[in-house]
Amino acid sequence: MDREQLLDLIDRLRMAAPASSEQAQRLLEERERLIEQTQEEAAVLSAQARREAEQQVSVHELVQTAEARAQSIVDQAHLTATETITRANQEAAAVRGQATTEAVSQALEADRYSLEMLRRLNDQLRTMQTSVSGAVEQLEYKVEQSEQSESLDQRDQAARRALTSEL
Repeated sequence: MDREQLLDLIDRLRMAAPASSEQAQRLLEERERLIEQTQEEAAVLSAQARREAEQQVSVHELVQTAEARAQSIVDQAHLTATETITRANQEAAAVRGQATTEAVSQALEADRYSLEMLRRLNDQLRTMQTSVSGAVEQLEYKVEQSEQSESLDQRDQAARRALTSEL
């Protein structure tokens, strides 16, 4: 396995981890949407209560009843909004916690896998280094033997020339 393949594999493993973060982000966006929707509903209910109260202004008892009802609706809307926000925050916190746990777990698994791949690569490199070192030693020995043989051949030729010239 070459370096580029290994780096590509590590990149793909790291890109897999953000999926949980995206899920957490979607839940946070859903929470925000629910909060906005609840606030809009509270505003609508509040406006509706005010309209009802204004229509019944002529009669004092009806006005008091309408105001009490409007306040009750507003209070209930605020209570509902608060409960919804609290639930959304709790759910978002749980999802964030789970997403964080999963992301950490996935990162750890990716690191373990990367470590294993690097160990294997290291072992392969050691084996190759041993093979290369052995081949270098053999070739050095062969060159040394050839040089010695050539040196002896040159001496023999020089000695033959010397004998031939003496004769």
